[in-house]
Amino acid sequence: MTSSSSSARFRSAAEFPKTIDQLSRSEAEHLYAEMRDCLIFTNRSRAQLIRRNEEHKQATLQVRTEVAQLQQLIQQLDLEKQQLTTHNQQVVSELTQQIVTMSGQLDQLVEAFDGIADVESPTGFMAQPSRFFKFIKALKAIVLFWKDESGTDNLPLPPQRAARPLNLQERDADRRENPRMHQDQASINRSLLDD
Repeated sequence: MTSSSSSARFRSAAEFPKTIDQLSRSEAEHLYAEMRDCLIFTNRSRAQLIRRNEEHKQATLQVRTEVAQLQQLIQQLDLEKQQLTTHNQQVVSELTQQIVTMSGQLDQLVEAFDGIADVESPTGFMAQPSRFFKFIKALKAIVLFWKDESGTDNLPLPPQRAARPLNLQERDADRRENPRMHQDQASINRSLLDD
């Protein structure tokens, strides 16, 4: 059935006579059959429209649900992006602060080293102890900063060896390496240099 013949079956009520008084029986039966066909076609078309309308409503609801889910996913991704950006900014800020701190400490170490770079003998160090202490202090600040950042403070200590009597050479070496453990003047001076 073509669309023109389909649309032709939709007929206005004005196209039918108001009464059948002037019609013969055969004309009335033909008119009745025509009206019945028109009504059947109209009812079918109405049922199709209702069905299509319901399908459209369901499709619209499904699209709205999917749009809402997509909007929720977009909001979630946006939130995760903001959190990641904030985290990255925090990491960059912390790294920048560490670089600034380390750079300042290295500058202090270079400045302190410049103060003792021309000293080449132990007597030169003894003659200008404040410069040497400044260098040691700058070096200590860097070591402590590094230990704090790398977590080397928590490393296990090596096992202690059993104490045994030291000979003269070992005693002198121990005085140089562990001046705080001895009471002679040279050891005291060495321990002061370590502070």
